[in-house]
Amino acid sequence: MKKIIQMLFAVFIVSIFSFASANINSGGYIEAEGIVYPEPGRSPNQMRRISILDAYRYLAEQVDTLYVNSASTVKNMRDFDDVINTKVDAALRGAEVVSVNREPDGSFHAKVRLPLYGGSQSLAGAVLQENITIEDFPEPLYVNVRSEINYTGLVIDCRGLNLSTAITPSIKSVSGKEIYAYKNLGYQNTVSKGMVEYSSTTTSARAGDSPLLVKAVNISNACDVIVSDDDAEKILEANRFANILVNCAVVLVR
Repeated sequence: MKKIIQMLFAVFIVSIFSFASANINSGGYIEAEGIVYPEPGRSPNQMRRISILDAYRYLAEQVDTLYVNSASTVKNMRDFDDVINTKVDAALRGAEVVSVNREPDGSFHAKVRLPLYGGSQSLAGAVLQENITIEDFPEPLYVNVRSEINYTGLVIDCRGLNLSTAITPSIKSVSGKEIYAYKNLGYQNTVSKGMVEYSSTTTSARAGDSPLLVKAVNISNACDVIVSDDDAEKILEANRFANILVNCAVVLVR
């Protein structure tokens, strides 16, 4: 935890009567909840404040453990780059307080959230390198006559493979061909749209009504998705005709 976060929380995070949790939802937000239970001598105003600060604390912890890519977490980048550290701290301070509710048992439940994508104030905007050389997507090895199916997106079923969330995950073939990566999109596209949506179902508005559905065969380095060589070529062919990768219309199911 960085100094600015420590200063905010140190005086409050002392009681066994407070709990919190955090998660990343399919809408592209990191959300955290702080829960504080009644304790003698603690006023409702104090409980409300502590529940919010607990939520912010767990949000910061969740952010630090998140993968940026297969080689680095947010914490790694914060530790080695003061500029990124400052940007992440600013993003955390700007996280939205979604709700603060007093429950019938007297406890306070606060929820805060930070967008993964959507602009310079998002987490992606804080950690990604802006000045990169953008590379074209690979061309498929064999181009068939265009199918009657007009694919609207890509859905990769990764269930059962322990896929971790990353801001810039890659999709690769079994033989090692990288077919979807940050270098193909660049800063603006990635920060504004997000490279992928993580979902629990194969049905998603992001991938549209007629997605190409493939099954992942493995996960590499916690967050990169491996597909068969044949499926990799199908994906590249669909992208050539319908720009499904160009448009970031990619959903990873877990």
